[in-house]
Amino acid sequence: MRYCVHCQSTLVDADAEACIACKQSRPPRGWPDDPLLGTTILGRLRLARRLGAGGMGTVYHAQGRDGARLAVKTLHTWLSQSEDMNRRFRREARAASRLSGPHTVRVHEAGELPDGTLYIAMDLVEGESLTDRIEREGWLSERATLRIIGQLAEGLSEAHAAGLVHRDLKPDNVYLTQGAEGDHVKILDFGIVKYLDAALGTVGHTDTGRVFGTPEYMSPEQARGDENLDQRSDIFSAGILLFLCLTGRLPWESPDPRASMVRRLTDDAPLISVVRPDLTFAPALVTLCARMLARDPDQRPAEMHEVLSAVHGLERSASDHVEARPANVVGAAATATTMVYHAPAGETRALWALGAGFLVAMAAVALGLSRCEGFTGR
Repeated sequence: MRYCVHCQSTLVDADAEACIACKQSRPPRGWPDDPLLGTTILGRLRLARRLGAGGMGTVYHAQGRDGARLAVKTLHTWLSQSEDMNRRFRREARAASRLSGPHTVRVHEAGELPDGTLYIAMDLVEGESLTDRIEREGWLSERATLRIIGQLAEGLSEAHAAGLVHRDLKPDNVYLTQGAEGDHVKILDFGIVKYLDAALGTVGHTDTGRVFGTPEYMSPEQARGDENLDQRSDIFSAGILLFLCLTGRLPWESPDPRASMVRRLTDDAPLISVVRPDLTFAPALVTLCARMLARDPDQRPAEMHEVLSAVHGLERSASDHVEARPANVVGAAATATTMVYHAPAGETRALWALGAGFLVAMAAVALGLSRCEGFTGR
């Protein structure tokens, strides 16, 4: 079935001069064809609409015969033949299936289609990414930030207790849905998760000397390629998200992702109060952010529960005061490594579990502090 390359909408008329949803004109080579779009897989899941696509595969909005609305993520068939990609895809399904808390996304099933395509069927998540929120608002109030970071800490605490280190925390992988009390956080993309317990499947010797993740959000030890990452690496990445939410900026801003990685190995993160002297922050919040961003893992909070406890204390006195907002402060460096699905006008933004990051992550940044490989941008 044909689809719009601009907004991913399904096209009823393959010869249409323009997409009805986004009004974009037909490409010179015509509308692309997706052989899976509109088909029913496993005899019960109709792939009704594309949510997004990237170099690794495609995410679909699937409708079950029982009325269920799911997200189905597929890996390109040719990549399924790669032992490395196959292993990472199956690792994600296995990791996600170990988590069942309110801030992770439930995996319904995973397997292989008759044509060899690997798939994961998961809950469909509707809302927006943290990237979208910050790009729209500039930065967030203390109260809004603490609500998001607190839920992120809860979800990561569950993952860490299950022996998992996420390794790719970034705004695209923090999804905001609407709950009864406001923003409800879902953590996406466990595609490059590391298992802390060897019996359950560590990264393995083939990953030695390689670095996986998104450069702007890596911990120093992750940027160095250290093999013994633990939960404190995720705490550092969460600290970058805390910094970004409160200031609208990254601690080590640079147009070159590799330069950003090198700077965090040599330079301490600036204080949020120094970066944004026009805003007022609780002293305890300045201290928490600085501790989470300590270059030495031993100087950070030891566990996410410690972060969560600090956040709960701050929430009781946080202010909702927000100053005038700049536009697009996430920056070119951040957008160089992220990809977010933009729904057609008037349509509910939908992204599935672990989804947007999969379309760009699973990518590996292999350095030795001197080389980067394998990540795509939007």
